[in-house]
Amino acid sequence: MDGLYLLSKAQFHQLATHISLYHEDASPGYRTLGEQCLRLAGLNPNRYVYWNVPNMSTYFGKSVPLDVHGGYVLVDENAAGRIATSHGMLRYSYLSAAVRAKEGGRWRYDFMTMNFTLGVGVASGFAGLSIGRGRWAWMRRHPVGSIAVSLLTCVVATVAARQAIRALGIGVVTAQKSHKKALTKLDCVDCLDDVNRYTAQQVEDLRKQEIPQQPGMPPPPEEFVKRFERGTQLQIKLLEVDMEEVRVARKRLASHFCDVHRGLRESESYATSSTLPILPADIERSKERLQEEQAEVTTK
Repeated sequence: MDGLYLLSKAQFHQLATHISLYHEDASPGYRTLGEQCLRLAGLNPNRYVYWNVPNMSTYFGKSVPLDVHGGYVLVDENAAGRIATSHGMLRYSYLSAAVRAKEGGRWRYDFMTMNFTLGVGVASGFAGLSIGRGRWAWMRRHPVGSIAVSLLTCVVATVAARQAIRALGIGVVTAQKSHKKALTKLDCVDCLDDVNRYTAQQVEDLRKQEIPQQPGMPPPPEEFVKRFERGTQLQIKLLEVDMEEVRVARKRLASHFCDVHRGLRESESYATSSTLPILPADIERSKERLQEEQAEVTTK
């Protein structure tokens, strides 16, 4: 559950307690949407339990409060629909969570990077011990000192490898690949348009975002301000990459639609008959898109 890695230990325990106390079965619409997205991501939806956790968004460190983790599909249905603002964005959020679960999520990334850095450190320590005892007589005369030097080399190499991974942005690249996979699995022009609208609004909100400060309190330290700005710029960069991927995918799909957006285009009563979560904004946008397409046809 990637959102949990952004929480402090106290917040994590609050969220886990809240989920265990207040969870309930997901509604048929959200369960069906979750099953469809898990299937598209290559997971078996029958192996998962689908929970609605009211007010989970209060504790959750994600823009749309839903995730797939440990055999559970968790969603705050009231908040998810309101925050996502469209069926396409809701579907993309499910797909992103499912793709991350399929790839092992944050746990796999941490496990792989941790083992890599430890491997680099251990190899450097043994290499330093072997080469040092062969070249320097001091290390042959002081076995305890040579072991201490090799341990120091191991620690320094481990820290340096960890910093190199962060500097190279391996985590950012991993996130971009997972977002790209989710976008390619959307396979719907209108869903991509919904995602693009939401992402553009997120970028605008992030650029206007300021550090929260209470009246009468001293300004935050400069180091905190720089870290806040770096985090904001990184989020904007990821969102802009997503927008570019959306434009590329939209050109490739041409006029392909998912069941919901095809149904909204074909019948005005589809929204009332479908079990999938369809928001009022989806109906309005569907009408606007039809009008725009008809206007383009008449102008041609």
